[in-house]
Amino acid sequence: MNHAPSPIPGKHIDRLRLEQLEPVEKAIQGLGLPLIRYRKLKGILNALKMQIEDGGDNPDVNAFLIQALRSAVIHQVGVYAGQVAIQAIDAFQMGEEVRWKQILEGNFPVIQLSPAERFIDQMQIGYQLLKKQDFVAACQDWMQAWEIAKTMALPEMRTREEFVKAYPELEIYFENWCYDFMFELHNAGVRDPKFYGYRLQYVQEFFNQFPDEDEDTHLNFGRGQGEALWELGKHSEAEAVYTALVERLPDEAWAYIGWADQYWLMNNSQKQYDRAEAIMQQALKRPHLKDRSDLCDRLAALYDEWGKPEKSKTLRLEEKKASHVVPKPQVDLSEQKAKKRARRGRRKKK
Repeated sequence: MNHAPSPIPGKHIDRLRLEQLEPVEKAIQGLGLPLIRYRKLKGILNALKMQIEDGGDNPDVNAFLIQALRSAVIHQVGVYAGQVAIQAIDAFQMGEEVRWKQILEGNFPVIQLSPAERFIDQMQIGYQLLKKQDFVAACQDWMQAWEIAKTMALPEMRTREEFVKAYPELEIYFENWCYDFMFELHNAGVRDPKFYGYRLQYVQEFFNQFPDEDEDTHLNFGRGQGEALWELGKHSEAEAVYTALVERLPDEAWAYIGWADQYWLMNNSQKQYDRAEAIMQQALKRPHLKDRSDLCDRLAALYDEWGKPEKSKTLRLEEKKASHVVPKPQVDLSEQKAKKRARRGRRKKK
């Protein structure tokens, strides 16, 4: 007989179908064969698994493998000793015959996807929509993906790293996707303001689930929270978020930059240059400020727009001088003395 291959897409594992092979595998293990003889049966069983695990298989091929496995059991231990394994093989074959009859009748069995697989599906749909610049539709799919992720997360998973340890199939996706979702919700909000509310909700839920994330994550998601509140017109709440952010991360220049931008750089800002200047000058007082040059560039740009080119020029010159100062390396005196003692010791041996 000639059959068309199973129409199951090849991107999902049919776990239910594989589970139907588990009694066969256990029965073969129970035969107590030496390893080299057990491998002869295991090889045929693995070939059958590979045919059915993600669809695209053919019942004629499967039937040959099932018969080969049955014959191999009889060859290795005989009909009587292999009775349990043979019965398990027969039961699997009967289930396959029912399945293929349903397919021929047009009743294709639905694959039951794991939560991780459903998450990946929704995530990939969103990325495809982003390629088409459809930010709203992409975020709608990603909101569904986030709902799936929430059902997978347990209270003890306090970071994304702990989450993907439990779901290693998401390791290459989840951590970066969380950032992408947060940023793209802003782009969707530009087109439909209600997505600013969704962005705020997402950030709050993210922090509730993953409170022990690193400082960089707190910086970026904290800025996202402040931006969302600002866009929603909740300026006093946004101020409180930015204030808490710079208190938590006082040496992160981008915390101050994001805060100051709301007063002069963002769309529909009220051009309160003096307030933005005060926020960034507050940052420059920090002797160990990270990304100081970025903050100086932003403040200089503010002075340019404000019509204060001299302040801009002075700031850029000062920053240029500061960036060319090469600090002298600190000398570890104890290490230097130890090296001298070692050299003296070598001379004495000579």
